[in-house]
Amino acid sequence: LVIDGDFGPATQSQLRNFQTALGLPSTGVVDRATWTALVSPMIAAIAPIAPAGRTLSQLVEAFGRQHVAVHPREAGGDNHGPWVRAYLGWDGPDARWCAGFTCFALEQAAHALGIKAPIASSASCDMLADRAKTAGRFVAGKAVNAGTYPKASLAPGSFFLVRASPTDWVHVGIVKTAGPESFSTLEGNTNDEGSSNGYEAVHRQRRYGAIDFIVW
Repeated sequence: LVIDGDFGPATQSQLRNFQTALGLPSTGVVDRATWTALVSPMIAAIAPIAPAGRTLSQLVEAFGRQHVAVHPREAGGDNHGPWVRAYLGWDGPDARWCAGFTCFALEQAAHALGIKAPIASSASCDMLADRAKTAGRFVAGKAVNAGTYPKASLAPGSFFLVRASPTDWVHVGIVKTAGPESFSTLEGNTNDEGSSNGYEAVHRQRRYGAIDFIVW
């Protein structure tokens, strides 16, 4: 439905369909059970994960997988919806949320370990790159491509940054596994085509090239 701010007959009909699909009483009223069902994907995404001996990087990857498993996606227009607001604190046409998605997983991992995140979160890919450089955690793609920084050292949970120019990065996500020719990812604000302004969080496969990294 188009989001118009009105709980009208069409919305109520869709609510009844939702309730029926989940085996709830088809009342057309958002009661506690219906609300719990509506928000259950987000509750699953933000659920704590016990460290169980895992490193920060491993936990970042685990939290990223937990989010992608419930398929966060926009609702109500470009860069709109409850998932965008969860990751950034706001939504709107300019609310590019790839960095919000990625940093959310980092914050969850740091919280699980009871430590401070190595770099402060930001909605800006450029800011994340600058902070990583200051913290000594930035790995230039040319070092990876040349083999001076082994691809095998890109641990699951590292961040990747899509570089548009030496001082401009347009997309960020989480490394899932790094192979010799390509690496798998967990990323938000993208789609199956790899857009840097897509509408969902997904698993993807990317090639090395104009890609830099942030390691933990």
